[in-house]
Amino acid sequence: MPTVQISANEALILSVTVAEGVAQLCSNIATPAETESVDLEEANGRYLAEAFLTPFPMPPFRRSMMDGYAIRSEWTEAATPNNPLLIKTAGESRAGMIVMDDADAEPRALRVFTGAPVPDFYDTVIVQEMVAIRSASKSGKRIAIDRRVPAGNHIAEAGEDVPQHTSLLHPGTKLGAREMAILASYGKPSVVVYKKPIAVVLPIGDELQPQGTSLLPNHIYDSNGVTAAMFATQLGVKAIRRKPVQDELEAIALELDAAFEQADIVITTGGVSVGDYDYAERAAVKSGWEPVFTKVLMRPGTPTSAFRRGSKLLLCLSGNPSACYAALELLAKPVLRKLTGSASYESVWMAGVLDGSIRKPCPYPRYLRAVAQFTDGQWKISPLPNDRSGNIAAFSVANALAVIPAGGKGASAGEIASFTLLT
Repeated sequence: MPTVQISANEALILSVTVAEGVAQLCSNIATPAETESVDLEEANGRYLAEAFLTPFPMPPFRRSMMDGYAIRSEWTEAATPNNPLLIKTAGESRAGMIVMDDADAEPRALRVFTGAPVPDFYDTVIVQEMVAIRSASKSGKRIAIDRRVPAGNHIAEAGEDVPQHTSLLHPGTKLGAREMAILASYGKPSVVVYKKPIAVVLPIGDELQPQGTSLLPNHIYDSNGVTAAMFATQLGVKAIRRKPVQDELEAIALELDAAFEQADIVITTGGVSVGDYDYAERAAVKSGWEPVFTKVLMRPGTPTSAFRRGSKLLLCLSGNPSACYAALELLAKPVLRKLTGSASYESVWMAGVLDGSIRKPCPYPRYLRAVAQFTDGQWKISPLPNDRSGNIAAFSVANALAVIPAGGKGASAGEIASFTLLT
C-alpha cells in the first residue's frame, strides 16, 4: 500500500516504490477487449489476440532432406563394394511434383531433390555422393550402391516438425519475423491482433516551443513530448502528441478533458514539481482524475504521479529529460506493454558489476543512465559521469538504467548492481 503523508499545505501525498507503482497501475488493466484482423504484412510488431492452432501437420508430406535417390532399404541388404546393388531409376521427384516412369518388375530408385516429396513406397534416401552412375540411356539410368542403407535416412515424415492441431502461438505473443514466418508457412493471409491503444502526450510549460519555430529568448524546444510519444510508438502504441500547453490550471484541465475522450492513456511531461506554477496534479483533480500515487521513491523522477479516471490512466512525468525517461522506462513501459496485449509486460532486471563508483548518497534508490556490456561471461555496468537530470547528450551513449540502493554510502566499483536495458 502507498505511504500517505500530509504536506504543509495539506496536499495529499501518496508515496510508492517503483515496484508498488507498477503493480498498482497494471493491476486493473484487463486484456484489451478490442481486436482487429490485419493483413499478415501489417502484423509486424503487433500482439496476437487468438491462439494459432496448426491446421495441418508440418511438413505436410514426406519429403527428402537431401539430394539423392529414394529406395527401399531391404534392397541393399547384400550390397558391398565388391557386390554393389545395380538398380534402375524410375523418374524423379522435385519440389512440387513427382514424375514417375512406367514401372516394370524389377526394383526402381527414384531420383529426389532436397524438399521434394517421397512416396510412401520408399523408406530411405541415399545421398547422391554415395551413388555411382553406371549407365544412362533414353530408358533411364542405372546406379550402383555399394553399402547397406538403413531405413529412415534423410526423410522428414509428415508432421515430424509440428503435428496437426498444435497450439503454436499464444495470445499476447508479439509478432516478429519468426512468428510471421510460421503463420505464412500455413498460408495465413491475415491475423487477428489486439487493437493499438491510443496514448495522448501533453507537454506542459510556458517555456516550451514546437520544433520548426524560431526559438525565443529563454525558451526551449519540446523534447520530452517527442520522447514520450516515440517511446510509446516503439512499444506498439498509437501516440498523439499535442502542442505544448502553458502553465495555466484551466488550460491544462481542458486539455486533460479532451485527452480523456480520445486516449486509453494520457502522458504529461512537466508541471509536476512543487513550484507555484506546477499545475499538472491540480489540473488532473479538477478534470476528474483520481490520484493513484503522487510521489515515487526514486531519483530522478520523484514527483512522478499517476491518476485514474474510469478505466483510463494518466501519468504525469517530470520535465527534466533524465527524470522523464527514467519514469517512462520504469513505470510507463510496463503499463504500455500491458495495454497493447503483451503477455509479458514487466521490465527485466539483471545483475552486473559496477566498474565505477557512485559516491553521492541518496535517500531514495537512484536510477542512473549507464552503459552495460557483456564481457568475459558477465555484465559490466559503467555509470555515465556527470549524469544530471537535464543532460540530454547522455541518451546518445546510455543503453541501461542501473539502480543504486538508497542510503548514505552510494556504491563502489566492483559491487553488484541491478540494471535494465533501455527501450
